[in-house]
Amino acid sequence: MSGCHKKNPLVFNTGTVKVYAGGTNREGGWHRMPNKPDLAMGPLGVITSNKTADLLPKGWKSSDNVIGKIPTVVMEIDWPDYGIPKNLGPSWWDALVEDIESKKITTISTQCMGGHGRTGVQLAILAHKLIPEKDHTWKDAAELIAFIRELYCKHAVESKQQQTYVADCCGLTEGKAMTSVQTNTWAGVDFDDSALMTDDEMDAQIRENERKRRGKPKPQKGKGRKREHYDDPIKKNWTLTKCDDCLDYEWRRTSEEDMNIPCRTCGSSAIMQADIELLEGYELTLCTHTNQMWHPIEMYDDKISLKAIARNRHMQVRDVEDADGEHLGTEIKINTVWQPTWWITLDEKDELVSVSKIYGQMRKTERKFKKKNKHTPHDYTNRGPKKHHPNDTKLDAYREKRKRGEVEDDFERLMGHDMYERATNEEIESED
Repeated sequence: MSGCHKKNPLVFNTGTVKVYAGGTNREGGWHRMPNKPDLAMGPLGVITSNKTADLLPKGWKSSDNVIGKIPTVVMEIDWPDYGIPKNLGPSWWDALVEDIESKKITTISTQCMGGHGRTGVQLAILAHKLIPEKDHTWKDAAELIAFIRELYCKHAVESKQQQTYVADCCGLTEGKAMTSVQTNTWAGVDFDDSALMTDDEMDAQIRENERKRRGKPKPQKGKGRKREHYDDPIKKNWTLTKCDDCLDYEWRRTSEEDMNIPCRTCGSSAIMQADIELLEGYELTLCTHTNQMWHPIEMYDDKISLKAIARNRHMQVRDVEDADGEHLGTEIKINTVWQPTWWITLDEKDELVSVSKIYGQMRKTERKFKKKNKHTPHDYTNRGPKKHHPNDTKLDAYREKRKRGEVEDDFERLMGHDMYERATNEEIESED
């Protein structure tokens, strides 16, 4: 999607109302428009609120006598990514059109994070309801979506339920399927190795183990502080993170414990979610072997992609496409399971494995170290020995101190490369 829309293009003009669109992660959003719109609408948590304008009560005569342009009206909608509004049905959109006419709204900004799915739904419904019926060139939701894609972006409206929602709100039949996913690009596909626990089982096991170690009773439902929420748009209960200091990427569980662990490469606490980079095709790198652009998480090194490495090792590789032939990604067969390239990493033997393959043991080792040393080791990566091991310098310095008799403990055993070694079943059971 590197050649996709940017900023806030004008999508259509009815003669009385101009409708713009954009993605906040693609330099869009009403707050970036030089001439602020009369109305801005988008998902809760994505759209930027009007924080610089006067907050005046509605219905008061004084509120209608401000100097200059009336501040932008901002509508924040409870609308999950790849989904549909939770509380807005066809009647709401009809009422919105009436408000647009009665309030003499002339400019509207529609937006979401990437400016595709949820923005496309807004555009489609507004186009059907604001453009005069005599100018409609569509007879069903599929043709309406095609109309918006032609004007704006070929990725507008991303899921089956979004197409159904457009049809319902516009009183149209759905027509042919214009999307191929239910929730996101890899929805409904289990990429974990078959021998591993499910996401829910793993989360439950982690919580139970922590409870046992701390000797605390199970928390009562509805009590205690609210945990911070982390989005998981690509894979349930997982998020791609990026260190703002060393720029290293890593997959993490979306638990508060995991997200608070410092960078395992440089020790920085500046960890950010980076799923949007993968979804929208940012920060891509050219593979000199496949002549394709890949996200760094899909690269073996700076010049070779995991796809190229897999082919060189005679592993099975396949490209995934949607119903319209749109390229969705590449998968590599690991043992008996097809894994997307973004869900593959390297183990200590430089073998291609799924992220979840080494994740559980890595976290277990960290908790074991923390229990013994009262802090968590974070000076190593989980991407294998192909990169310089960050512990090498620290370990060498420690050895020199130990020679001089300044320190004495088992740091070398705990912080050395053997952290990657898988524990036996007896060791795992004894720890639990």
